[in-house]
Amino acid sequence: MIHDNYYVIPDLHGMNGMLQQALTTIYDDNPKGGKIIFLGDYIDRGTECRAVVETVMHPPENWEFICLKGNHEEMFVDAANMRYPFYDHRVPMEWPEGIPLAVIRWMDALPYFHFEGNNVFAHAAYDGHRSPEDQILADCVWLRYSDSERFHSKDSMYLTHGHTPRRNGPIKAPNRINMDCAAAMGGRLVVGIYNRDHIGPVDFLEFGIDT
Repeated sequence: MIHDNYYVIPDLHGMNGMLQQALTTIYDDNPKGGKIIFLGDYIDRGTECRAVVETVMHPPENWEFICLKGNHEEMFVDAANMRYPFYDHRVPMEWPEGIPLAVIRWMDALPYFHFEGNNVFAHAAYDGHRSPEDQILADCVWLRYSDSERFHSKDSMYLTHGHTPRRNGPIKAPNRINMDCAAAMGGRLVVGIYNRDHIGPVDFLEFGIDT
């Protein structure tokens, strides 16, 4: 089933209340189903990381969830594999016996970027002059753009990302938008509405703690 519109949800960081508000609105507006792209960073900072992870891991019937990897998922997987010993292990405390292996494997397998036509989505960054196979994956989850920095690409692509929290966001720059509005830092969760025939977002939904 082809849907004209799809949705993009940035950094959640354990803010399950905001996530559920957003999903309720999206589901009510699309009773036949649809697609949501999540930009990563499901864990840390907020207090309901387990609920967020379990929600995005299990889309309801007729919904496609595309979950990208954020730097916090990468740090957690590296810690679980003993590659990053300084990670703050707050997240496992929400699973009484430790985070399940299935969740760790899910985080480890998350993609670093996704394409919808000329729209490219990543947690933090994407190099528009490199092929997908030649991307520097660490940059896809760690690199930060300045607020006014243009996104350059050889194929007229438009980049949507999160990672850099801005309470006054979304921050628009030429060929690029930063969707991270600091949901877990007293900010808002802003959801982008996209259309398969359009480059960049066509509208936004906004949710706060008291929405």
